Amino acid sequence: MLGSETCISTAYYLTLAQVCTFTLLPYLPLVVQSNHVKVAVIADPQLMDRTSLSLPPGSVALQAAEFFTDLNMRRSFQSVVLPFKPDVVLFLGDYFDGGTYLSDEEWQDSLFRFKHIFSMSEQRTNPHVPIYYLSGNHDIGYSAFHSVHPEVISRYEKEFGPRNFQFLSGKVDFVVVDAQTLDGGATQSKERSSSWEFIKTLSAGNESNPKILLTHIPLYRPDNTPCGPHRSSPAINQRIYSAAMDQGIKYQNYLSKQTSDLLLGLLKPILVLSGHDHDQCTVVHSTPFGPVMEVTKVLSYLVAACTTRCI
Repeated sequence: MLGSETCISTAYYLTLAQVCTFTLLPYLPLVVQSNHVKVAVIADPQLMDRTSLSLPPGSVALQAAEFFTDLNMRRSFQSVVLPFKPDVVLFLGDYFDGGTYLSDEEWQDSLFRFKHIFSMSEQRTNPHVPIYYLSGNHDIGYSAFHSVHPEVISRYEKEFGPRNFQFLSGKVDFVVVDAQTLDGGATQSKERSSSWEFIKTLSAGNESNPKILLTHIPLYRPDNTPCGPHRSSPAINQRIYSAAMDQGIKYQNYLSKQTSDLLLGLLKPILVLSGHDHDQCTVVHSTPFGPVMEVTKVLSYLVAACTTRCI
């Protein structure tokens, strides 16, 4: 034991059939039909760093903790994800535990470790599998943080790409949104505006393909909403902390109800995949166009250590 709460990352699979149905496969069968696209989803690895256990930077204790947690994640990735030869890999955010608080040098060191842990080079049949990244609160912070430290966004985008984008896999459109910028205070930041402009542009576009919404922060649900039989901890209720003078969000467990309803109404997804919560949760959102299932952490596979402020 490393003396801290254990954070659980998640790897699970979607198979996207050409008929636009989807199946969640926590244990992927050995044989997948040729008309399916295998999508591996990984959330919240939160690589350990100096912010995780309050160990001195460069200390032997910190180096040992980083080495063994990195080794565990790399072995898990190689044994759980790579053997099933995914066609697409999705990361749902929170790559480094203290991502927003690291110096550029520390951040680059964590990035090097991240690339080593999740290297696709061992998949010899197709080492050039498309990989898509979604920003999390440990990567760029919340809206109140952006106004003070805009450099964390540019640093993230330089390496991982845009925070809002869309891509096609099989015959399904995946919509990636930067959930950390969607709720905010009285001031409309440029980050918040650009996120909503992207979403509204998609809502007015081609609707021939079904959409899957990818968001790090889960959508709103009433307090004490059941998460299903596979959850191992009590359900987490909504918690939002705002900065002084309504200058943005400092922390939130879920998106607000207003934002969640607007997202669902504009994009009309068939499925929502989210991270942030470090336990499995499956809920169904009622909408005017029918029920929409949201899945957070189907099964836990990859383990990393972090602080008690895990999510």
